[in-house]
Amino acid sequence: MTAYELIDDLFAYNRWANAKIATLCQGLRDAQLDAKREIGFGTLRGTLFHLLTAERVWMERWTGAPWRPFPTDPDGMSLDEFSAGLAEVAAQRRSLIEIHRATRWRERITYQDSKKTEFTHSLFDLLLHVANHGVHHRAQALHFLKQFDRTVPAGLDYIFYRLAASTVEQSPESVRQLQAFGLDVATVPTPDPRYDAALIERLFQYQDWANIEILSMADTVEVAALDRDFQMGCGTIRKSLLHLMDADRWWVDNWNGRASAFPHSAPETPLVAIREAWAKVAKQRNEFLAGVDSTVAMDVVTIKPDGPPTAFRIGESALHVALHGTHHRAQVINMLRRSGGRIRDLDLLYWPALASR
Repeated sequence: MTAYELIDDLFAYNRWANAKIATLCQGLRDAQLDAKREIGFGTLRGTLFHLLTAERVWMERWTGAPWRPFPTDPDGMSLDEFSAGLAEVAAQRRSLIEIHRATRWRERITYQDSKKTEFTHSLFDLLLHVANHGVHHRAQALHFLKQFDRTVPAGLDYIFYRLAASTVEQSPESVRQLQAFGLDVATVPTPDPRYDAALIERLFQYQDWANIEILSMADTVEVAALDRDFQMGCGTIRKSLLHLMDADRWWVDNWNGRASAFPHSAPETPLVAIREAWAKVAKQRNEFLAGVDSTVAMDVVTIKPDGPPTAFRIGESALHVALHGTHHRAQVINMLRRSGGRIRDLDLLYWPALASR
């Protein structure tokens, strides 16, 4: 039987999260889907359309379909088309992943982007880009949905998918509290994925670059803008950056047996201090993950967040930390743009390490 690997679980999460978004959209009127806001692709429909179109176009590029202009007009796309289209491309991608499993997705894919510029990357990196891209735009979609009082308990982080697909037994009291909060526990029949150290290393190499970039972008806005409340994510640019750093630190502590309540750095911490502290945390995280193999990845840590104690495997929590960063950087980028900051694209494909690959 084919092994169920971390990359399989990454795209199982992608399907789960996309389905959650589609469910939250049910019953929305056209006026709501097309309401203008300064985030994503301007409207909820436009953002959903881009999410679906990107998955379709990348599948075409991977399978050698003829080049076509990247579709940009969402006019008339229904929610049924969104759901059906994502389901179709997910099935195609599962087949593609299986076909290339034996070579670990090292194949070089040459494609043309929307401007007909030619690039060559490994299929592995392109798969990671698509999964990461989905996290980014779902963060935007959730902000649209929040305006219509459509929310999902806690959020769409990978860790909540892994709670629903849990193979770690939670305490009865924790299950009761989690379910009372609206979270699914062990409702998705999914095996433990086989750990892939190369996948985790690749995502954190990208994340460390993206975090440095987002801090540099934050330097381009007025200091007062760092604390402007955008009613998005953690509220402000500074709080969002601190949350990301604190989450990194918290998981490293938990992996090393230092369970504690989630930390909250001083809200007035200056950017220079965030940059210095975060670099130390990233070093500690990477040193720990360098020692994680398929055995250690299966070890269980029990976290104590602002809720009941909850148990996860080290391997799955590592993937969560990487994707969690993408979610909040998507929000920070929007806040920076609205503050007049100089914005650069943080998609995984724009990571300089890929330029020479």
